[in-house]
Amino acid sequence: MPGMLIKFLKDTPGRLHTAMALLAAALMVCSAARAQADHKLGQPRLPDRPVVVSARLYVLDCGTLIYNRPEDYGLSREEVASSNMSVSCYLVVHPKGTLLFDTGLSDTLVGRPIFENPIYTYSQLKLNTLRGQLAEIGYRPDQIDYLALSHGHVDHIANVHDYLTATWLTPRAERDFMFTPAARKSFYFHQYAKLESAPTKIFEGDLDVFGDGSVILKSTPGHTPGHQCLWVRLARTGGVLLSGDMYHYAEERSLARMPEHEKAGANARSRAAMEQFMRETSSQLWIGHDIGLFQRLAKAPAWYD
Repeated sequence: MPGMLIKFLKDTPGRLHTAMALLAAALMVCSAARAQADHKLGQPRLPDRPVVVSARLYVLDCGTLIYNRPEDYGLSREEVASSNMSVSCYLVVHPKGTLLFDTGLSDTLVGRPIFENPIYTYSQLKLNTLRGQLAEIGYRPDQIDYLALSHGHVDHIANVHDYLTATWLTPRAERDFMFTPAARKSFYFHQYAKLESAPTKIFEGDLDVFGDGSVILKSTPGHTPGHQCLWVRLARTGGVLLSGDMYHYAEERSLARMPEHEKAGANARSRAAMEQFMRETSSQLWIGHDIGLFQRLAKAPAWYD
């Protein structure tokens, strides 16, 4: 049938040109109608979501902490390359679904000066929204399947209310820590309060997210009671362990330093266990607050696989 149609058009002068012009016009009308419909729904047209055959890892810019007290982490100012800290979030795209690890500083900070946004002894800087970076990859918040937090501190949870349709994967100890009476009085509790009634999978120890050993939440208590790191096995990059706040500075690791209040706690044991795990799996460590590393890493919409 297609061959007969083409012969018919070729046998009749001008018909092929006319048909092609009509087809192009029809495609333009369809495209405009789809864009108009997306606009009416308040959802701009997104790029196509990636189709993957193995895990893919995206690095997302979730802000910067302006900070000048590395002494809090057992380091002098002369010992650190930079005292400021990046705030990293990550998206894992797997054949069986998507996992967002941490949500960073609030998207509402974008465009605001740092003197408006102090937290503790830090100032917050945000240049890009998490929602916008995910949109560049092809995802709306309601298209994220799983949400995991390294822990419940303010610079890791600020945008979680955008992702309440995802299933929250949380260690029991961290969930309990985030909803104690004291936590409910925190100045930032309102930023994650709705998680309490969100779809949730509570677990103990490690969790193999997709069941094939390529994306594992690793139990690393110490910084908080239920702190966790994320390990991803990538086909070309190899194993990558995302640190959460098990470390803040690269120099903590290279110089064997630690915040004073963590020395007698579980974080030392967690660090030792993860160092052994990385040796066994030939993995590299990405420290989310290491601003030097963050500068070198490819950012979304680029990816690692």
